[in-house]
Amino acid sequence: MTRALKWILAAAVLTVPFAARAEVVERPYHSLLRSAWNNSLTVNPIDLFTGTINLEYERAIASRVGFYGGMNFLVMRGVLLPSQTARRFAIGPELGVRIYLIGRAPGGIWLGPYVNAAYVRESYDGGNYNRDNLALGAGGMGGVNLLFGQFNLSLGAGAGYTDYAVFTPAGSLRPAGTSGLTPRLRLAIGAVF
Repeated sequence: MTRALKWILAAAVLTVPFAARAEVVERPYHSLLRSAWNNSLTVNPIDLFTGTINLEYERAIASRVGFYGGMNFLVMRGVLLPSQTARRFAIGPELGVRIYLIGRAPGGIWLGPYVNAAYVRESYDGGNYNRDNLALGAGGMGGVNLLFGQFNLSLGAGAGYTDYAVFTPAGSLRPAGTSGLTPRLRLAIGAVF
């Protein structure tokens, strides 16, 4: 054996204990119900059955907990709302929490509550009556976020209570159909990053 080869072998033998102590940091693996990322951005067009368009951003704040904020746009009377509901336009924020029973946030099977508020512009055909209100609502949903690479397909359903006339102008009568249970459907598409 040559002298250089002996030095290389000696150096290799001396580094073995240091290599054994080296920590290996693993990134969480990514699968259909487990995200390697912590953020999700989605749009929910199926909520148009209740007349709403929903844009949402979710952030994993723990491995099984996600916090989300979104913006709801009520643009028409959806087919799932009662017929006596006045024509409304509403825009406002929504906040919620998702607890992931299976998977790692923001992917997996989840349950969670939400709250929302909105500026509401109501218009009635009889007498061209327009009114501005403040709406408040709360409810709960359950569903699943399926991840295909960085593509997110989110399915869910739930219900909530919404009052579209919490604060009405002074002297105005509260019209019928301004509060009640509202179904929530979720078929959102988006991305995780």
